[in-house]
Amino acid sequence: MEHRFYRLTFLVLIAALNTGCRSSEKALVPPIDVVSETSASPVISPHFAGNWLLDAQRSTAIDPWRGLSLELSISENLLTIQRKWRGSREGGTTVDSSVVQVNGPPASAVLEQWPDNRHLGAYITGDRSKTIRAFTLDRGRTIGTESFLTVSVQQGEKQLRIYTEYRLSVDNDRIDLIELRSTRPTPTHYVFRREVSQ
Repeated sequence: MEHRFYRLTFLVLIAALNTGCRSSEKALVPPIDVVSETSASPVISPHFAGNWLLDAQRSTAIDPWRGLSLELSISENLLTIQRKWRGSREGGTTVDSSVVQVNGPPASAVLEQWPDNRHLGAYITGDRSKTIRAFTLDRGRTIGTESFLTVSVQQGEKQLRIYTEYRLSVDNDRIDLIELRSTRPTPTHYVFRREVSQ
């Protein structure tokens, strides 16, 4: 399947990033238990469910946004992914939400905007929707998604392909969201910490 190629690309890029760390430093991206594609589990780890807050110090910059949170809900094999981007000093929140059947057919989601590249002048166009499919990896401890959307840039309209992995840490208190886009050679890396109830 096509996502195998992107996952291999991920592993090579992340290995290169981590190789640059000194032995006294923690790896930029925690290692995962790399298993064969045939060992992928149809069951998502229940520890993914909940609210997660961006650790800005360990993440790719999200300027001009001032905050980002992630909410994951799991009902059997139905996955809901909701990202909330907190706006500038004037306030306001943009919500990016998708509901998709894991290891099932692609789903369509209508977007308010494409918030990821707000500062680069790329805007979602057409019917303002994206197509997304989701699958499990690493015995259910990694969720992979592949999505397609059309954006408008100075040169015209372009179809964008985005491959994303949500990796759950061993102690279940961290998600590394690693994203590879067809328009850029290096991945985007967001670190999320589980939100602790007050």
